[in-house]
Amino acid sequence: MPLRLLIAAAALAFPAFAADPHAGHGGGHASHDMDHMEDLARFGAPGDPAKATRTVTIHARDIAFDQSALDLKPGETVKFVLINDGTQDHELGVGDAAFFEAHIKMMAEMPGMAMDAMPNMVTAKPGETVSFAWTFTTAGSFEFACAMPGHYELGMKGAITVK
Repeated sequence: MPLRLLIAAAALAFPAFAADPHAGHGGGHASHDMDHMEDLARFGAPGDPAKATRTVTIHARDIAFDQSALDLKPGETVKFVLINDGTQDHELGVGDAAFFEAHIKMMAEMPGMAMDAMPNMVTAKPGETVSFAWTFTTAGSFEFACAMPGHYELGMKGAITVK
């Protein structure tokens, strides 16, 4: 199967996997990586932007965010606003280390695949402003990051402390 068809098939199938965390899972390493991307409850849940108790605006430049750390409280619903001031596409996602490890691996294997189907992240083209809301249901150490190929590795991430 040509690579373009494989990527297109994966992109079309991904929302089904996100809706049903057990759909299409066999054994092996690939399933383990997807589990880390699908089990979002370990660091929170999608929030209602209208009920956000706080708005955090983050500017993306090439290759950096204008913030490096956030302190939040359990139960807090945050509306994240990403303003892309850069010259290339950027993501803003929230998660734990396992989520970003799996996501970065997938982005490297399928470059250009937009992850807007995920409730904990958005993608913005240069000059674009996008947002999502997230409720942090548990205390812990998490991250916000851009997982476009190479961006995370170059430090386009920040710490989220929920306590």
